[in-house]
Amino acid sequence: MKEDVIARLRCPACYGLLDINAFKRDSDDTVEIGVVSCSHCSRWYPIEGFLLELLPDKLAYVSDRRAFWHSHEAKLLSLGLTWRELDSQRDAVQSQLKQQSHFDWYAANEQQTYESYEQMPFWRAVDEKIFSQWRSEIEPQRWLLDVGCAQGRSSHRFLEMPISIVGFDISKELVRQAIATYRRKQHAATATFFVADGSSLPFADESFDYVLIYGVLHHLPDPAQTCAEVARILKPGGIYFGSENNQTVFRKIFDMLMKILPLWHEEAGAQPLIGDKNIRDWFNNSEMTLETSTRVFVPPHLVNILGSRLGTGLLSVTDGVGGRLPLLRNNGGLIMLRAVKR
Repeated sequence: MKEDVIARLRCPACYGLLDINAFKRDSDDTVEIGVVSCSHCSRWYPIEGFLLELLPDKLAYVSDRRAFWHSHEAKLLSLGLTWRELDSQRDAVQSQLKQQSHFDWYAANEQQTYESYEQMPFWRAVDEKIFSQWRSEIEPQRWLLDVGCAQGRSSHRFLEMPISIVGFDISKELVRQAIATYRRKQHAATATFFVADGSSLPFADESFDYVLIYGVLHHLPDPAQTCAEVARILKPGGIYFGSENNQTVFRKIFDMLMKILPLWHEEAGAQPLIGDKNIRDWFNNSEMTLETSTRVFVPPHLVNILGSRLGTGLLSVTDGVGGRLPLLRNNGGLIMLRAVKR
């Protein structure tokens, strides 16, 4: 856990200011074991294995919190912190807990891991095109937030840029993988990954230059609330980059193909498909200027058959054609979002 991130964080329970106390540091002064506590409500959040679990009580990993308390009780008590029960109100967050469980499973299983999902030819081709475009807009020495970072799929594409990256996900298992990948070697970027909930972003107002939400809004219980939060935490002139499953007229064809030959394990939230009107409604009362476009006009199955190199070429051609034809340009499988805070 990098200490310079703390000033940008807020308590997920009360939005109070947070303090950090290190119990063990690494050679690069990163906090390996410690605690983050709220100066207002006195709640505390453990750091273990470089990973901060900044989840509200109702979404906490209860057994992990209890084990941390028993291991460091004396130090926590000396800081004026106490144990509090965490099992209440979990019925109110069943949708988030379902997502948490799903992505913890996706981190490591015998059917398909999130890493293998990311590496399939279709997503390799799509990701390279999308992220190369977004990287061109990132300026050095700025702060980028990756909402729903998974195992680092999005964040790691910016690691060779001289910026500060903050990534979080609701799945502790995926965040552990993001941290492990980041710490394997030196990078131009400095990055911090931790566990938090994307429904209510635990950050100070106007604390980021860029916010990235890559295929995450459709997993959240209230995408409109998250969009309002994005507008709150972006600095003036800051940019939100996003991509989601589009409300395309071709969706039924995709769904049929996925029944015949499933490619991945989807666990969507309240809004599995997101269209231009949804996004504009969600940002309607904010200071955000929104641009949308769509891409991917061929089935992922075909791109997987062709492989990454040929698949990339096919996507380039079909995106170029589909994006220009009036009857097609709003019906790509993915809707791309770019919003600038005025």
